[in-house]
Amino acid sequence: MWLVKKVSKDSKIVQQQIGRKLRSDSEVSCRCHLDIPAVIKVPPKLNDGTPFPTTYWLTCPMYNKKIGSLESQGLIKELDRELETNIDLKEKWQSRQNSYQAEREEITDESSGPQATGGVGGATKSIKCLHSHTADELSTGKNVVGKIVVESIGSFNCEEVCINPNTFEKNKNWKIIW
Repeated sequence: MWLVKKVSKDSKIVQQQIGRKLRSDSEVSCRCHLDIPAVIKVPPKLNDGTPFPTTYWLTCPMYNKKIGSLESQGLIKELDRELETNIDLKEKWQSRQNSYQAEREEITDESSGPQATGGVGGATKSIKCLHSHTADELSTGKNVVGKIVVESIGSFNCEEVCINPNTFEKNKNWKIIW
């Protein structure tokens, strides 16, 4: 499942989106409305054996920038406080944390050494990263925190691709539509 030897077209696009080479084989788990990778599914251990708790990695530049803005405005702390007082939200968040960890453990190889732990993004007691929760929601539709983020910033709305799928270069005309 994770043993892709040549660098695929999608991998080249993702590498441009994130600005570096991928550290592991991966597969696209969500595409935007322009058919560009938006989220990749990463194995529980990277190619070098490093444990990696984030199964779904957000690559979409639009979502990354918008979510970064929400994080800098304090949304993680606000949602963490909400988890303390909203029992329904906490139950849904905890349920996904547990199922996310169980899903990751199902695809974990049995090799020795350190294993990835925790729920979304490896978190156990707090939200930690809105990007991880949103990537999970976009890929699975199971993440209540990711759903809140998507409802806050909207769905994909770029008018042009962020990466040219033929040349694998960043599109100089691409921009975020707020």
